[in-house]
Amino acid sequence: MIRILFVDDDADVREAMQRTLRERRNEWVMEFASSGPAALEQLARMPADVIVSDMRMPGMDGWELLAEVRDLYPQTIRLVLSGHADARSIMRAVGAAHQYLAKPCESAALKAAISQAHMLRRTLNSDRLAKLVGHVDMLPSAPSAFQEILACLQRPTATISDAAKIIGRDVAMTANVIKMVNSAFFGARHPVSTADRAVAYLGLDTLGALVLGHGVFKSGVATGIEGFSLERLWQHSFDVAAAARTVALYEKFPSAKADEAFLCGMLHDVGKVVYVTRGAVPPDWPPATFEEAVAQMDEHHADVGAYLLGLWGFPNPIVEAVAFHERPGQTTGEGLSLPRLIHIADRLVHRRGAARPDSVVRELEPGLLEELGLADHWPEWIAKLDSLESAEGEGGA
Repeated sequence: MIRILFVDDDADVREAMQRTLRERRNEWVMEFASSGPAALEQLARMPADVIVSDMRMPGMDGWELLAEVRDLYPQTIRLVLSGHADARSIMRAVGAAHQYLAKPCESAALKAAISQAHMLRRTLNSDRLAKLVGHVDMLPSAPSAFQEILACLQRPTATISDAAKIIGRDVAMTANVIKMVNSAFFGARHPVSTADRAVAYLGLDTLGALVLGHGVFKSGVATGIEGFSLERLWQHSFDVAAAARTVALYEKFPSAKADEAFLCGMLHDVGKVVYVTRGAVPPDWPPATFEEAVAQMDEHHADVGAYLLGLWGFPNPIVEAVAFHERPGQTTGEGLSLPRLIHIADRLVHRRGAARPDSVVRELEPGLLEELGLADHWPEWIAKLDSLESAEGEGGA
């Protein structure tokens, strides 16, 4: 059974929540605390699978509580249920909470958020990996991209398009900004799945306040695996995103689906960023050798990335694409689904870069193109990517 701890200083709210969720008493073990310190005492006796906390409470507020939970019980899924939001709260939420739900919250939405998060935890099926993800407060951007967005937002003539181009080429910024826009903080009526729409939704004033005033983005290179380059990941992810959109459009996908494919391509290796995020790797994590560290990252990065995005409330199709981009044969969808498309795009990029000294050639899943009836499309996709690259080169000359 799922053990859930609800924290709110308002007794009426706690009683209403008990009544609303009574039907789940055979599935959930529910406990209630009236303050942050009381919640920590209960967690010390027995950690919870999920904690749902109000934001504004006397003494220790919700963000302080969830930050403590993140450090002490990283495997616990952290949700905020509150009616208060401002720029400072948003900044603190990015690091402390996995998701933000606004009061008044429909009981169905709360139940769905808790059930979805716990299902993801069961799918991950590893306490060690759950702790690894749970330690993450914010994903670090590549240093060059971080400096570019800082310079952009301080420039009086900067435009939304300028900011979106920088954010859309960095894995961490893309994930962080889309997480924020799709949270209840901003109340987007429909899920936002592209960096340019997320930036347009926020506007430059809000984005500038969050980044310059509250440090929502951060720069950081590495800690978990020596020699790992966020810059190379930045470029590979963008290349895969561009290839995914190119293949999607070539195969007559609607433009909205092509945009979704681009986002999946940008985020497909986000699990690797988790492994190298400063402060994320627990003391008992480092393997004995560099080779073991790389092997573990290669083996688990898809599961880790999907778990993180799922906790952050990303739509299921994107979570599934990230989870299965290395093994698309394990998905149940038909045709050129997103996991298969991202797998193909990733292999296209690896194959086209095979001449580089540091390249790693990754093979397509055997029989995939034949099963899809697309075996003869492979050279056509490569030709299309080559022509686009040539056009971009001439345009920049």
